[in-house]
Amino acid sequence: MHAPKLISSVWLVTCLVVTVTASVLVFGADAANSSAKDPVTGLPVYPGIKDPDPLPKAMVCKSQMEGDFYIVDGYKVDAVADWYSKELAGFKKYHAIADGRSQDTFFNSEGTQEVTVTGRPGGPDVYSISYGRFQPGLSASQMATFNTGKQVCK
Repeated sequence: MHAPKLISSVWLVTCLVVTVTASVLVFGADAANSSAKDPVTGLPVYPGIKDPDPLPKAMVCKSQMEGDFYIVDGYKVDAVADWYSKELAGFKKYHAIADGRSQDTFFNSEGTQEVTVTGRPGGPDVYSISYGRFQPGLSASQMATFNTGKQVCK
């Protein structure tokens, strides 16, 4: 008489274990697929990029800047810049070549947050991705010339 209760209990425990395991796998996969956030700006970091180095605090024109720097290997500038174009909707993209390196810089409208994808000299590969936070925000002309090698501070 007790056998049906035992089988029911085993079946119930087995169902719970399967449900919990499936939930862990599904939510774990979602966490692995979601992009990380840069600790200084809170902006998304390109998938697979880890371990930022802090940039030294600096003055850019009359704005205090702090940020992070990620060394990158094995990615193409066009693919990474396209990803940021989609992820940073509402940010304006500025393209420049400075010291033989491509510079694709994305600024929010207030000029307070920035991401720059820097290419290797003369090639299609990414060298680094940097993130910056500015207080107060940069003006339109300051943003447009930020990575050109000829910064305008008007």
